[in-house]
Amino acid sequence: MDSVRDRPPSNALNAALLALVLAIAVLEFGLFPRLVPLSPMSETLFVLLLALTGPLHYGLMHETLHGNLYKSETANRRVGRILGILLGFPWETMRFGHLAHHSLNRHSFDRPEAVAPGGSRLAAAPLYYFMLIVGHALSYMLIPLALLLPVATTAWVLDLWDRGPETEQLRAVAFRNFTSMKKRNAIRMDIAGILLVFGAGFWLWGAAWSVLLAGIAARWCVQSLLDNAPHYAMPLDSGLNASNTRLPAGLRLLVLNSNYHDVHHHAPQLSWQKLPAAFAETGGRLHGGWLASVLRQFRGPLHLDGDERHSAAA
Repeated sequence: MDSVRDRPPSNALNAALLALVLAIAVLEFGLFPRLVPLSPMSETLFVLLLALTGPLHYGLMHETLHGNLYKSETANRRVGRILGILLGFPWETMRFGHLAHHSLNRHSFDRPEAVAPGGSRLAAAPLYYFMLIVGHALSYMLIPLALLLPVATTAWVLDLWDRGPETEQLRAVAFRNFTSMKKRNAIRMDIAGILLVFGAGFWLWGAAWSVLLAGIAARWCVQSLLDNAPHYAMPLDSGLNASNTRLPAGLRLLVLNSNYHDVHHHAPQLSWQKLPAAFAETGGRLHGGWLASVLRQFRGPLHLDGDERHSAAA
């Protein structure tokens, strides 16, 4: 892995991709209806554009969460916050949740498909499918609103969220993070930025505001669908393990090589550009196709025990 780590990423490519997603954001929040005559065809293409480029936009923000987009922590934070605002997700809460996903993979809030022992798959299905289709993204947008409350409410909010012993360590880390007024104020500023950008966007779209709403919803649905796909049906004690999946090189650019998710979990310090070489050097294996790994989530909630979890992950 050392030889992979020594290869510098292409800053020019990152800059070009960042310019692309920012240009699409300018189109999204008001320029598109001024450049393109609105019609059922153009509106459909707009929604598809946002849906297809959503993983690229999130992927660049994901790089900043790990400090991999720039050498400077300040630059990663500033650019990440801008990308998060344009998605509707405050950066600090996204960073906390994502790093917790790495350090405490498959905790009780990180295995949405798992049905409790003795529980009913049918009873778990409505909430599971809601979270799969759009709920994960909605939670990224809604949960940070708790940080608008006074700091003294932090312990109460965390207890309301969960009181189980499994998440005790996570709650303790969350308490330390979110009682920091520096982080709290940054989240509040991001929320204000989201309201400003989204509010301006709906105003600029005018009577066609529903097209913007459809585009945002499409992005959030794609984000929700991709959120747990590399971990779906993995054993509860899978630790750092995840799925590596097959995807053509041209399409891998749209997801910034996130199909090599197992490689990323074992070496999160590697930038997205280094993941294919790391996969080749470690002799990893592919767990089927990328699209199949996304679609198999529609099998629904699972009892993750015995042979079922292993066969589903194969």
